[in-house]
Amino acid sequence: MISTRKKPRRTPSRRGDGDALRAEILAAASEMLGETGNVDDVSLRGVARRVGVTPTSIYLHFADRDELHRAVRELRFEEFSATVLAAAGEAGDDPATRLRAMGHAYVAYGLENPGHYRVFFVANLTPAPGRSVPGSHAHRAIALITAEIGEYLGLPAGDPKTVMLAMHLWSAVHGMVALRLAKVDGTEDPWPEVHEQIDNLADLLLPVRDA
Repeated sequence: MISTRKKPRRTPSRRGDGDALRAEILAAASEMLGETGNVDDVSLRGVARRVGVTPTSIYLHFADRDELHRAVRELRFEEFSATVLAAAGEAGDDPATRLRAMGHAYVAYGLENPGHYRVFFVANLTPAPGRSVPGSHAHRAIALITAEIGEYLGLPAGDPKTVMLAMHLWSAVHGMVALRLAKVDGTEDPWPEVHEQIDNLADLLLPVRDA
């Protein structure tokens, strides 16, 4: 359950403060979606209570609930992408090492931000106008990996071998997050330590190549 705490009534924005209010609305909706991971639990009225404004104030910035949810999902996905790419940058120039680091960062973000991760890939939101399947967050997550796979294989990003390995890797790291988020506490099934599992996956699919 998410908190429905209401902030004190917000002082009306001065002219030119619309961007600040929009940012507050996004922050509140993001916080609430992160708490629940379920878009159906986050209403415009609930967000308005969290911010301390009237629902009408939200309609000045977002046409409806779906538009607000899409904006939050995009904001958090950009944060997620930046986290994964930063890990690759810190890992150096070797493509295999970079991919391994991306896997660790990917899974860590998902497990540390379960609500937002569910909203990225599970929530049923109406697609944004003009956005096709290739613009989906799942497709974009795969694209983060594909360029590095191409460097590792020495092949173009669109080569079938590149795409296949990228799909294998994304399916694996996504599965590690999704299965652990769905896992019931106290189950006796054997669950390897997640970062140990990532390293084992990398050893199997990304053997070190001679320079």
